[in-house]
Amino acid sequence: MAENQLTPNQIEYLSWGVMAEILERIDGDVVIADLQPGGGQYDCLSLVTSSPEILLMLNRNGTSAKSGDEIVHDIWERAAINDEQEAALYILSELGLYVDEYAEEKNKELIKTCKRIAYWVRSRSKGLGKAQCCWLDGNYGVGPANNLLSQVKIPDSWKALDAPYNGSDWSALIYAMTLPDEKTGDKVVGLVNMKTGEAVNADGSPWLEWSKPIPPMRRIVPTDKTIGGAPKTVIQLPNIEPHPDGIAAFRKVANFDGYKVLGEDLAPIAHAIIEQWYEDKTLPTDKDQLKGTLFYLWRQSRFIDGFPDDDDVPFLQALVAAIEG
Repeated sequence: MAENQLTPNQIEYLSWGVMAEILERIDGDVVIADLQPGGGQYDCLSLVTSSPEILLMLNRNGTSAKSGDEIVHDIWERAAINDEQEAALYILSELGLYVDEYAEEKNKELIKTCKRIAYWVRSRSKGLGKAQCCWLDGNYGVGPANNLLSQVKIPDSWKALDAPYNGSDWSALIYAMTLPDEKTGDKVVGLVNMKTGEAVNADGSPWLEWSKPIPPMRRIVPTDKTIGGAPKTVIQLPNIEPHPDGIAAFRKVANFDGYKVLGEDLAPIAHAIIEQWYEDKTLPTDKDQLKGTLFYLWRQSRFIDGFPDDDDVPFLQALVAAIEG
């Protein structure tokens, strides 16, 4: 990976941030949709009308935005180097999309939801999460995403909502917040209603954490690139300080190079050990694997705001105890 290449998580985060900025300005009655044209080759966070007419697609598998026959490129790099607002204005201008001075008020709740999704993707999920629509709309199938919906208890009131656009149903309004899982592929940890702004846990209970205030923004991930003559800047990410006890645990592997010791097996070993501990609170005995897991999490902490937090500390301390034992 190039030094400043964006990760899939950063692109996912930026896509929701850019979409929020676009919704503050775009003309017309629109709803958010996930589209996968090209046989699933593309992953597009999109805006459509009720008819449905595709008004805008932001491709997360690439770097372009498309409206009709017009295309602009390098949108994620632009959002990262300049900022999301500037990228949104560039997209609207270059694609010839009309703006409405009252759009921000009209789309107020949807804008807020987009910003909360962006924040969850980048920080609350520790840089691992993805927001997935519960309605599939691609070349290989159209309909409810049963692999996601089957994992959760859905409020009855949500099932009574009108479809946001023709050819869909209520599930097109619902986004699942998912984490990678070896058994299920994508584990749903919560659902968000794009129409009402409500959020529930997988068991159907209110997701109280969802509505908490979003922390101030700070700038990290430096880069020496510029676009359009703009001065050098960096990606904007939420400012959450890591837990000091977690940082203390990472000092135990300050002189350990997990990449050198475990090579390409580092990430798979770390994920397996993490899953094992959270399932039954046991750890393997191989010291290099234990150190490698702690090293892997230490490296993760450099790119994920707020990691480690209170919930992470017991696992990190268990790793340290096993390494020292």
